[in-house]
Amino acid sequence: MPDSPPSVSRRLVLAGGIGSAALVLAGCDLIDDVLGDDDDPGVSGAVTPTAPAADADSTLVEGVVEAISATGALATATAAAAATTPGLGRAGARLARIHDAHAAELGGSVAADAPEVPGDAQQAWAALLAAEAELQHRLVEAAQQAHSGALAQVLAAMAASLAQQQAVLP
Repeated sequence: MPDSPPSVSRRLVLAGGIGSAALVLAGCDLIDDVLGDDDDPGVSGAVTPTAPAADADSTLVEGVVEAISATGALATATAAAAATTPGLGRAGARLARIHDAHAAELGGSVAADAPEVPGDAQQAWAALLAAEAELQHRLVEAAQQAHSGALAQVLAAMAASLAQQQAVLP
């Protein structure tokens, strides 16, 4: 009696099918690359999100930059006023640098009026902390109102950074 041919396992058939499909798909992608198809988004299989119009968030960004610039000016003034108080001057300067970085991320700061800082360092610090909390709340609201997902992420990250700073401030 002749020997029957060895049977092929299901695993082998499944692995071969998946491997073949992967090769076919990779071949299609390579052919597109060779032929110079400019319609692809740059990454095989990636979906290009539709970005809203450039003007959709411009008013929102302008308002946020104004708020950041005003709070940054208050932080700078408070740092100068509290320079003799241990820790407060450095913390105020750190907040001012953060606000400068945030404004730069959104396209630059605007000139803010020099704020009035109370003569007492503790009162000045309390006023700055209140302004920081208000700015954090404003950034959260702006992140919720943003039409662009990328802008919403940036604003939420800025709000989170202020929350972190408030947690470690003296």
